[in-house]
Amino acid sequence: MNRIVYIMKMKKITYKLFMITSLILLSFAVLIYLILYFFLPTFYEQYKTNQLQSGIEEIIHNSENLTLTNAIPLFDDYIKNNNSNIYLQTKDGTIIYSPTFMMQGIKQPPNLTAESALIPNEETLKNAFFITLPIQFLDEGNLTVTVFATFQPIDEASQVLVRFLPYISIIVVCIGLGSAYLYSRFITKPLIYINERAQKMANLDFSENVVVRSNDELEELSNSLNEMSNNLQQTMHDLQKVNEQLKDDIEREREIETKRREFFATVAHELKTPLTVMKGYSEGMIYNIGPYQNRDFYLEKNHKIIESMEQLVREILSMSKLEQDTFKVELEEVNLLELIDTITKNLGFFASQKDIKIIKQISPYINVRTNRDLLEKAFKNIIHNAIMYSPHRETVYIELTEHPKDNQIQIQVINTGVQIKEEEIQQLFQPFYRIERSRNRNTGGSGLGLYIVKQVFESLSIIYSMKNTEDGVQFLVTIPKWIRK
Repeated sequence: MNRIVYIMKMKKITYKLFMITSLILLSFAVLIYLILYFFLPTFYEQYKTNQLQSGIEEIIHNSENLTLTNAIPLFDDYIKNNNSNIYLQTKDGTIIYSPTFMMQGIKQPPNLTAESALIPNEETLKNAFFITLPIQFLDEGNLTVTVFATFQPIDEASQVLVRFLPYISIIVVCIGLGSAYLYSRFITKPLIYINERAQKMANLDFSENVVVRSNDELEELSNSLNEMSNNLQQTMHDLQKVNEQLKDDIEREREIETKRREFFATVAHELKTPLTVMKGYSEGMIYNIGPYQNRDFYLEKNHKIIESMEQLVREILSMSKLEQDTFKVELEEVNLLELIDTITKNLGFFASQKDIKIIKQISPYINVRTNRDLLEKAFKNIIHNAIMYSPHRETVYIELTEHPKDNQIQIQVINTGVQIKEEEIQQLFQPFYRIERSRNRNTGGSGLGLYIVKQVFESLSIIYSMKNTEDGVQFLVTIPKWIRK
């Protein structure tokens, strides 16, 4: 039952068109039948009257140049063609010509009077043509011609139409309904097909296009639907991409916000601890408690704490500057050998304290176009970490390798005698992350060094990596678009 209702709904336009077409055809059939029934007798009577009238007038016109004998064939043809009777009478009423004479084979008609001829009575004249006109011949003059024709056949035809009405009705109904059904199916089939495809498109199913080849508005409609489908599909695809990008941006923003909160919490902790220590030293010196009476010693300690806090603030400011979207990198030509020499010279004191050798293998003719201050800051942190986290009497290698085909150079910094756990290598680039969990200032820095290195290299489009080797830890830097003198 539900299936039937569904089909009725799906093909509603087919049934509408079928009913309308059927009613139109049946109405036309009934109208034609009524016209034939009511107007055909009148039309036929008028037509027959005009034909009989014009025919007898033509005979009268031609008879003036003919004898009676020569005019007899004209009367015979008129009678035969019009199914009528003609009587020729003299002045005294004697009939000298009648079709009954010809049927009996009489060549010379007897002298009959009008009373003896079959002249139609008044009742017969109601449904017949009857006219009397004067006529003349070459050999006869002052004659009268009488024409009589009945309209009975058309009355019989009307009665036949009435009797034949049931059969005509059956034929008309069958032909009308059949034609209406075929016509409605032919017209609505492409519409139903287009509707099915349009419903799929409405349900966002664009797997099939509408294909209608009719060279008319239906084909234009199908092409418009296909174009709309393609545009909608492309728009949805673009919206989906934008939505995914928006989701990624929101997720990234959440991560940034989470990291920002963690960062500020860590900064607060990093600043709170030395401030608490300084406060304790100051209070002890103010109240001259125990060992704090030696103010020079604890003032020196406070000064060192302030210097470390100042360095931490500088690092935070540098990192914040690199993270700003408005930060613009100013490029200049930098000689790598001079840059590395300056860095190793400044860090020579730390290397001498641990008896660490620094070995450099760098060509003096290699320049790169980059920002000198940022690149110096990054390599200073890398080399400083290599020195600080290497055991005593180890070696730090700084090597440069050229790759002309790839239009890039590679610089590697290797510190021997130490290894880092694989799961901790990537975490080293997170802010405030330190392998040494106690966060003792005497055994490590603030934990921002490698994070600043990451920010610098990303702002300069430099590729970097860090991994363990057989001899120690390797930090590899790849700089593109280098210039050689």
